[in-house]
Amino acid sequence: MVFTGVYYIGAIVETSDSDATQLRDEFEKLVEDIGVEDIFFNNFRIAATMFIPGFGIAVGVFSAFSTGMVFNAIVQTTPELTNFHPLAILTTPFAAIELFSYGIAMSRSGILINAIIRKHNLKSILRPTLIELGVVAALVLSGAFIEFYMIETLKPETEIMEMA
Repeated sequence: MVFTGVYYIGAIVETSDSDATQLRDEFEKLVEDIGVEDIFFNNFRIAATMFIPGFGIAVGVFSAFSTGMVFNAIVQTTPELTNFHPLAILTTPFAAIELFSYGIAMSRSGILINAIIRKHNLKSILRPTLIELGVVAALVLSGAFIEFYMIETLKPETEIMEMA
């Protein structure tokens, strides 16, 4: 819920046209020749960082806001997307998987910081944490395949639109 809310805030924050264009261009450079491995490692790095006690929640909030801002920049600089609702992107299979994965990671971060503050035995939390990390890795990997497939499927359409 936190990730979705902060993402939405990032997606509706007003951005100047020049900033939106610059953000979109930087994003397009990043994803230009992206492969499944790149998508997986990027998303897993983010998710794994979200497991860090306490700090992981901040990473999740930053990631959500940044993702929302990139979405906003793309919509702002693409007239065809003007009426596209920011939360609609979260209904895509890969985004739902990533959202679920990030939710697991951020929740575990909260559980871990709570255990540290209350001075609970961290060994008892280690196993469930490692299991969740493995689940998140598997989910993010499957999401990477789906995201890559969707990118590749939409590429020809995007390239045709750019030629027009």
